[in-house]
Amino acid sequence: MAEKGEILLRRYLKNILTILARMIGKSPVISIITIIVPIISGLLTFYSYSVQVHIINAVAAGAITFLPILWFVLIHGVQACSLSITNIMKSRMNAELTLAFQSELIDIANQVDFEDFDDEEFGNKLQRANTIVGEDLEGITGFLVSSVGNISGLISIIWLSATSGYFLVTLVVGLMIVSTLSFRMFTEIKVRRTGRELTFDGRMGDYLAVTLEDPNAIREMRIYNSIFYFTDLWAKLMKKQHDKRYSARKFEIKTGMIVAMVQTSAIFIVLVYLLSKMGESNTVTVGTISVLFLALLTCGGKIMSLTWPLSKLYISSSKLYDLNEVLTYKNRDFRKNNINNSSEAMLPITVSNVYFKYAKSSKYVLSNINMVIKPGEKIAIVGENGAGKSTLIKLLLGQYTASSGSIYWKDSPEPQGKVSVVYQHSIKFELTLRENILLGDAKSSPDDVKILSILEKCELMDLFYELGGLDVRLGQMLEGSRQLSGGQWQKLAIARALYNDADLIVFDEPTSAIDPNAEMQIYTQLLDICQDKAAIFISHRLGWAKNVDKIYVIDNGSIAEVGQHQDLINNKGIYADMYALQSSWYN
Repeated sequence: MAEKGEILLRRYLKNILTILARMIGKSPVISIITIIVPIISGLLTFYSYSVQVHIINAVAAGAITFLPILWFVLIHGVQACSLSITNIMKSRMNAELTLAFQSELIDIANQVDFEDFDDEEFGNKLQRANTIVGEDLEGITGFLVSSVGNISGLISIIWLSATSGYFLVTLVVGLMIVSTLSFRMFTEIKVRRTGRELTFDGRMGDYLAVTLEDPNAIREMRIYNSIFYFTDLWAKLMKKQHDKRYSARKFEIKTGMIVAMVQTSAIFIVLVYLLSKMGESNTVTVGTISVLFLALLTCGGKIMSLTWPLSKLYISSSKLYDLNEVLTYKNRDFRKNNINNSSEAMLPITVSNVYFKYAKSSKYVLSNINMVIKPGEKIAIVGENGAGKSTLIKLLLGQYTASSGSIYWKDSPEPQGKVSVVYQHSIKFELTLRENILLGDAKSSPDDVKILSILEKCELMDLFYELGGLDVRLGQMLEGSRQLSGGQWQKLAIARALYNDADLIVFDEPTSAIDPNAEMQIYTQLLDICQDKAAIFISHRLGWAKNVDKIYVIDNGSIAEVGQHQDLINNKGIYADMYALQSSWYN
């Protein structure tokens, strides 16, 4: 158990130091100033103590002067100013670091290979990293800055004890600070962990309490005579929470008693020892003893002020692991992909003996895939859900790399050319009508004539006239925006795809949520829109497929059949069976 705790401590410290190094690297001047200023302010406390010693000694000797008092006021003024400077610099540092880290995470998300991007583990890490940057980073930097300032204040007390000239005094004070800080830290961390556990239990308790008061839930539970089960769960959870709170509180009180005993004993030993040495040394004076006594009395408060941010920083450091992990992705060699980044032709795409499996799996998702996509050709890729259709498209777009076999985009083994994709669930960009279409080729200069031509092709001119122009914002995020219907958003996605002037347009299940009869009309329009372009239509519905040049039937990751509609019907294979089963949908 102790070994596990030591490993966790090393890991957490590494997370803190790594993120600190990243912070300084991204905003060196601001970060260093934000950290150095509270350190200097804390160390100035020693000089404040020294001035107080001089003032008390002067009063005791009857020779008071105003210079030490002036220094005392000046030091306090500098410390007050440094606190304001720290707060200002901390706000600026947080703003700069948040922007820098968010930009880096966006760059990584846009560069990482799609195999990683689609990996659930990476996705979860990226989400947690974004949460840290968006919500937790400001708190973590605040805990760090606060801890640095409090540590330097405690160093001032040890420094003051060293001026007595006796090693024993310094040793006792140092041991007192280290031991009480350790006890307090251990307690704080345990209490905070208990608090986190109680938060999770509390959510479950709230759910059970709401369920036990919900009329619909009560009605069903009474039918099955199961209210007693929910009541028992709720009662056990409440007792568990109470026991945890009581245990944590009892532990905190016990630790507090130990800390108080350690502090009292240390103060007593130091005072007795110094009083016994008053006549033997010029360094032990009434001022030294008085100020050290007061400093030791306030030491407990300083330690409490330190353990709170330190424990928060320690607990938060577990979150920093995900941020550090994701940021290491930028050092990887990402696969080159020139899709929509080059003027080279894409077609024909030649796929030869391609097999594909995911990195963490031993099972092939696609096996022995052979196909050719020619310029202007209209292709349907059909099959049941989970057959491997979408994975095949990701290979054709260069998003995935084949485990074996080869794919050539014209004559290049590297993905190239221009392609547009209309996904099953297209993104609703809450931008202007013009911007929604320009996103299809954002690097090109805006061409309103081209935009209007595409709007007419996609039957969106009524929307254009209704909005009164291209600069009206769509969606509902801002006041004055115009929300569109599901069909209009879909047509807008198609318009965006056409604006790209791509060699190939891929339609990935564009009508899965539409009535089969309406689907036929939409596919007829899509084929008409794509007259001069190659197009791939992916679907598990077949009623429209008779109008394409070639149909690929995917079954269990392999191409089971290839041909035109009537030929496949005559073959009486998988396609014919699927079509016969679905034919009633289109009557």
